[in-house]
Amino acid sequence: MNKNELSIIPSEVDAPSDIESNISTINAPLGNFLSHVGLPADNLLSPVDERRKVIQSIESVLEILPIEERKKATYLSKFAICVTVGLFDGALAFLWDETIKALRNKVIGFDLEYFYSIAASLSSRYRGLKDPDNISAVSEHDLLEICRRIGLIDDVNHRRLDNVNYFRNHASSAHPNDTEITGIELLGFLETCLKYAINAPIEHSVIQVKRFLDNIRQHAIASGDCTAIVTEISKLQPQRVEDILQTLFGMFCDTGTSVDTLDNIRGLALGIWEYVSEDFRLKIGARFGYYRANGDVPRKERTQEFLDVVDGNEYKDEDSLGAELIEKLQHLRGSHYGPNNFYNEFPHAQSIEQSLPKGAGIPESARHDFVKVVATCYIGNGHGYRYGVDENALPIYKMFIKRFTDDDIITLLNLFSDHEFTNDMSRSKAGARAIKLCKWLKERTSNSLIQQALDTVIECSIVQKAGKTGAYKQAMKKVT
Repeated sequence: MNKNELSIIPSEVDAPSDIESNISTINAPLGNFLSHVGLPADNLLSPVDERRKVIQSIESVLEILPIEERKKATYLSKFAICVTVGLFDGALAFLWDETIKALRNKVIGFDLEYFYSIAASLSSRYRGLKDPDNISAVSEHDLLEICRRIGLIDDVNHRRLDNVNYFRNHASSAHPNDTEITGIELLGFLETCLKYAINAPIEHSVIQVKRFLDNIRQHAIASGDCTAIVTEISKLQPQRVEDILQTLFGMFCDTGTSVDTLDNIRGLALGIWEYVSEDFRLKIGARFGYYRANGDVPRKERTQEFLDVVDGNEYKDEDSLGAELIEKLQHLRGSHYGPNNFYNEFPHAQSIEQSLPKGAGIPESARHDFVKVVATCYIGNGHGYRYGVDENALPIYKMFIKRFTDDDIITLLNLFSDHEFTNDMSRSKAGARAIKLCKWLKERTSNSLIQQALDTVIECSIVQKAGKTGAYKQAMKKVT
C-alpha cells in the first residue's frame, strides 16, 4: 500500500456519528505538535460545534451526486477531511477546485471550439486555444461567464456560483484573510456547487446547439433545410444567437475548415445575420481591418467573403483602430475581473487613453465594449474599502465618461439588461456607484427621454434588477 493513501477497511468504516464523537480529540495532538515545532496553535480551527453541523448533514447533501461520480471526486474527499479537522477555509478552496474541475469537464464533453470561440470574444489572449489541455488558461470568472452564455449554467445559478466564488476569494485558504465561515454556510456552498454545477443537468436547448454544431462540421446540409435551422436558432436568447454566429465566423476564417463546412456556413450565415445586433455586426466588420493590419491575408480574404455572404460590407472597418481598441478593452476587462484589480487596471486604462482618436468619437465597432468596460471599471466590484475600483485609473475612467455622447449613454442604459454588467451590483457599494454614474450622466444630457430612462435605474430599489422592471422597458422603447 502507498504510504500516502488512506486505508479504508469496510468492516471498520467510521460512520459520521463515530467521527462526530471523536472530532474534539483531534485538536489536542495537533496543538501539541504545532507547539512542539514552534508554530502558532491558537485560533486556527473552526469550533467543534460548527464541524459537527457539517458532519451531521454532509452525507445527505452528498446524495445529490451519484455514487459513481462521488468515487472520482478527490477534491470532495479533501473537503471532508478539512471539515473534520476544522479547516473550513481549506474545505471551501477544495470544494471550489472540484466545482471548476467539473465545469471544465462539462465543457470538454460539450463543444470546445464553441467554448473557445466565446472565450476569444472576451479576451484576445484566448485566441488560438484548441486542446482540452488549454482550458485551464481560461480564468475562473470567464469560465463561469462562458458556461452561462452557452447555457450550461442559467442566470440564477450563475449568481449562486459567483457568490461561492466570492467567498472562495475572500474567506478561503486560496487568499490570505481573517474571515470566518460557519458550518451552515459551508453546507450551503456544498449544496450549491453539487446541485447547480457538478451534477447539474444540461438543458435540451443546449443539447440542440451541440447537435447543430456537430452537423455543421460533419455533414453537408441541404439548402432546403437551412431556413428551418435558422428559424430554430432565432428562438434562442439573442446572446446565444450571436455566440453561434461568432463560432461559425471563426470556423469560416480557419484555413483548415472543410469544404462541406464552408458551404454549410454560406447557407446559414445570412439568415442568422438577420437576428444579431448592430454592435455584433460592427465587431465582425472590424476583424477585416485587424487581419489586414497584421498581414493575415487568408483570414482577411475569408472575412471579406463572409461579409459578402451576409451582405455586410457596410460594417467593414478598413483600418485596425476599432479592432485595436477592442483588444485593449478586453485586456482591461480581464484585469478588472482578475485578482487585485484595484492595483492592475491602470496600465491598461492608460494604454486605451493613448489609442483613442483625438477630438473624434469612439469607433462604432468599439462603442459597446468601450462603454461597458469603462462603466464596469468605474462602478467597481463592490469589494473592500476601495469599492473594487483602481483609484489610479479612476481619473482616466472619469475622463472617458465625460466623452460619452447620448448614443453612448443609451448603450449604457441597455447594459442594465446585461447579466455580466449588473452581476456585481448585488453588492451595495457597486449598486450605489452605478446609481451615482446614472445621476452624473443625467446631468450631462439634455435629452429628456434619456433622462427619464436613467431615472428608472436611479429610482429602482434594487439597481441590479432595474433592467427587468416595466418602467425601464417602457422608457427604453422611447430612446432606442
